[in-house]
Amino acid sequence: MAKSQNSSVRGVVLDSNNEPVPGISIRLNDTGIGAATNVNGIFSIKELKAGTHTFHISGIGYQKQSKSHTLRAGQELEVTIQLQEDTKEMDEVFVYGKSESTLLKQKGFAVNAIEAKDLELQSIQVNDVLDQTAGVRIRQAGGLGSRVRYNINGLSGSSIKIFIDGIPIDNYGSSYSLNSIPTSAIKRIEVYKGVVPAEFGGDAMGGAINVVTKQSSKNTLNVSYSYGSFNTHQASINGAFRTENSGLTSKVSTFYNYSDNSYKVWGDNVYVVDDRGKDQHVTTKRFHDSYESKGIKFDLGFTDVKWADQAFIGVLVSDMRKDIQHATTMEIVYGNRWVGQSTNMIQATYIKKDLLTSGLDVNFFASYSKLHRNLVDTVDYMYNWLGERTVNPNTGDYYRWLGGGEGGDSTLNKDNEEKYTARLNVAYQLGKKSRLSANILSTHFTRRSHDALDPQLLQDLTDSRMLWKNLLGVSWDYQAFGERLKSSLFYKFYAQDVEMNEPTQDNSNNIVINSYDAQSNNSGYGLALSYELWPNTILLASGENTLRMPNSRELFGDVSDNVESASSALKPERSVNFNLGFNLGPYRFSGHAVSLNSNVFYRRIQDRIMPGVPDQQDETFTYVNVSSVLSSGIDIELGYSYTDTWTWKTGFSLANPRFNTEFDANGSPYLYYKDRLRNEPYLTANSNLRYSKKDLIQQNAHFSAYYNVGYVHEFYKNWPGIGGAGKDIIPSQTVHDLGVSYTFPSKKITLSCDAKNIFNEQVFDNWALQKPGRAFYGKFTYNIF
Repeated sequence: MAKSQNSSVRGVVLDSNNEPVPGISIRLNDTGIGAATNVNGIFSIKELKAGTHTFHISGIGYQKQSKSHTLRAGQELEVTIQLQEDTKEMDEVFVYGKSESTLLKQKGFAVNAIEAKDLELQSIQVNDVLDQTAGVRIRQAGGLGSRVRYNINGLSGSSIKIFIDGIPIDNYGSSYSLNSIPTSAIKRIEVYKGVVPAEFGGDAMGGAINVVTKQSSKNTLNVSYSYGSFNTHQASINGAFRTENSGLTSKVSTFYNYSDNSYKVWGDNVYVVDDRGKDQHVTTKRFHDSYESKGIKFDLGFTDVKWADQAFIGVLVSDMRKDIQHATTMEIVYGNRWVGQSTNMIQATYIKKDLLTSGLDVNFFASYSKLHRNLVDTVDYMYNWLGERTVNPNTGDYYRWLGGGEGGDSTLNKDNEEKYTARLNVAYQLGKKSRLSANILSTHFTRRSHDALDPQLLQDLTDSRMLWKNLLGVSWDYQAFGERLKSSLFYKFYAQDVEMNEPTQDNSNNIVINSYDAQSNNSGYGLALSYELWPNTILLASGENTLRMPNSRELFGDVSDNVESASSALKPERSVNFNLGFNLGPYRFSGHAVSLNSNVFYRRIQDRIMPGVPDQQDETFTYVNVSSVLSSGIDIELGYSYTDTWTWKTGFSLANPRFNTEFDANGSPYLYYKDRLRNEPYLTANSNLRYSKKDLIQQNAHFSAYYNVGYVHEFYKNWPGIGGAGKDIIPSQTVHDLGVSYTFPSKKITLSCDAKNIFNEQVFDNWALQKPGRAFYGKFTYNIF
């Protein structure tokens, strides 16, 4: 049979910011032949005759275009089309197209998509943006660089998975966190509440956060620098460079962060002891809490070529140093203890739509990383909150810790970790209405520890831990009733192997080898549905039976963060999740737009993995399985805008996670049966008002201002049912933030200023750890090209 000589056209449609535009129509002449762009702005028209063809490009909210191309027999033409927004107003009616974020919300999952366009110019971080989202609470143990826990709908910890472009962020090491990603490099942030699509390949159970970075096809270079309170410096450089003819592309992203974190603290745990042995409460600055991190990520490869949409080899180098101000609570003060970490990673990425045949999409990622972490704790002096060594008034000698270090025995512990990760996502379009996809994620983690201050007998033995995870996800997406009904049915399989060999000394100084070896296989399944009752009115429902396997930190501990390694026998936590909600709007009239989104959730969790609650004098904690947790609640987000000048969003979230096991293994009743979970916020609210104005003061300039208020209701540090009066309560707190930015007419320079916690509210989080008070930041952004 003779080879077909028909031609084809494949291309991508971009907006004025070089971002892909979905839902754009491309039609051939006046015939019915054509296509529409997908969520990545890509279209394909095949079986075209040789000759000159005129293509008409149109989409709601964009100016129409016509382009003519002459095709040779058998030619496969690739084109890039850039659209300009249609800002005309006719009869006070404004027209808008569906953004990627809107299309994402219509897939049936309880998801909120945050566009980063208006946020990239402010002196704020990704976590600040997330904290303004309904149902999301960022829990941080202090200032810049302190450990972060993400709470979604009342559940937090490792149940919430973090991804960058669909890749689990824990591959990058803690020195490369969400706050290391400049907002100028982010396209949008996706927040999944509850059920998470199988395509991500992780074992998320309570939700997921996926940061989607910009993938520009044009040359860009952006530089920013921010300075603010507590001697905080943040700088970044981001660039992408592409050779048009060959498609050769390089991308670079660098960052530098530093802060003294010298904010003021006060309260019950902040005191000094006077000469009479009495506690004197003081207001003072944190004196040993500096943080520094820096890194560079470089990728070299090809984009938008015949054999690949993206093909990159990349490297990441980052390091971090963090002083440790106190133990798990603020009762015990440190003056010399610190931790350092470095990460070196090499990675490969390959993405291709319509590989070999139309409708077959492939997304592959592989990485190898080495992480080195060292904890230094060799000074045994005791300190108070004034940064002074404490003195025995009777002898005049300095008080010293018995173990030789501030956190216990003196240590120069070094952890050397290696991680191999491979992820393959394959999807095939089975026609116009059906799509089948499979995702495989495999990770192999090893850690070897060594402490030069251990007895030689211990140093001669091998301290090693190994964790191997394999996850398979298969999903089938189907559309019906003219695409009004969208469904996603999925199945997940989990396999894990844990091995540990830990030499220790018992109380008699005898060497004891703690060994552990266990394998587990489990599976889960779920379904997500959405139905469009009428335009901009969508019902959503999703449910799953799923589980999460304990991670390396929970299993093996982390001495640098006061986590003991006595939890190797942790069991996976399993959950039955249901979400029911709706997306209304945006409904537009005379320049106004109103939207309302709501999500009701129910979760029943077995063997919930949580950190144990430390006592006031405890310096460490371990992770434990909580027998059963039952959680339900609701989050609501209301939005309003006027001609895109005024934008207002307000959100409310109420979660009710409760301990749901009545008797222990011996038949004794739990005192905290039906109590709300300890140390977990359950009621939050947030409201954000933004004003944007073009041509203010100068033609083609852009001014923006925002005001945000966030509220967290009081919650108990420990189980509410235990004890009488005087229970430890983390109090209610209301935080106000505001900021302004001004982009000059050239659109190259932007100046911004942000004020956080402007009323200096005393803000607490995990275990009543105090967070920064009032702070001011200024930022300079320069788009070189």
